[in-house]
Amino acid sequence: MTHAALRAIEVLIGLSIAVGTLELFAVRGALADDGIWRWDTLAAELGGLRTLLAYGPFQAVLGVRLVAAALLVAGVHGPVAPVLWITTLLVNVRFRGTFNGGSDLMTMVVLSALVVAHLGAGSAVLVNLAIIYVAVQGVLSYFVAGVVKAVNPAWWRGSALAAFASRPDFGAPPAVRAVLGGSAGRVVSWGVIAFEVAFPLSFTGVWAALAFVVAALVFHLANVVVFGLNRFLLTWAATWPAIVYVAYGL
Repeated sequence: MTHAALRAIEVLIGLSIAVGTLELFAVRGALADDGIWRWDTLAAELGGLRTLLAYGPFQAVLGVRLVAAALLVAGVHGPVAPVLWITTLLVNVRFRGTFNGGSDLMTMVVLSALVVAHLGAGSAVLVNLAIIYVAVQGVLSYFVAGVVKAVNPAWWRGSALAAFASRPDFGAPPAVRAVLGGSAGRVVSWGVIAFEVAFPLSFTGVWAALAFVVAALVFHLANVVVFGLNRFLLTWAATWPAIVYVAYGL
């Protein structure tokens, strides 16, 4: 069970990193010296990293990251997890924080656990603690997001979700914006709050964990279709095997 959970985490986070890296390659023109994300604009106070994260070397960093992600998916261990941790950190530094917000932060959380699990592979305790860490962080991410929404009256009115859907950078379909702008948007908002705040109940048993994982899958698929948040699906999916694993152990 432990090996299966760890392997599932590896495959899912590896796929997430591969997708994110390919996305960065796809917009590499914007990272060039004449692009909107050119390094000279972002790197004023980073000293020696200015050379490492300039356009050319940064493409090499992405290449190493992509190969390491493929190796992780293929089941190769060795230094793969530390390499992914370092290259992912460099990507975050390159964008002075994160390029894709919460999914990049959760990627670092999962990779940190994998580094511990791989380096401590001879210790069942360390491997278990690494998986538990991923599970707790995954559950907390939903719960905290739900609490933040629950204390915001705009979420209870549905106006926060409607405003989110109306943002031009997400490009939500007009029909979806119309639905979320009406009374249905309020019901959806309530459902999201309830789902996220209740997520710690996933630890009450394996069937509860599976139910919440299915609900999370639907939630993230909806975000992919409506808002194009594809990377969030794979990144958070990497926490689900850990959640089921912990619930099974309890």
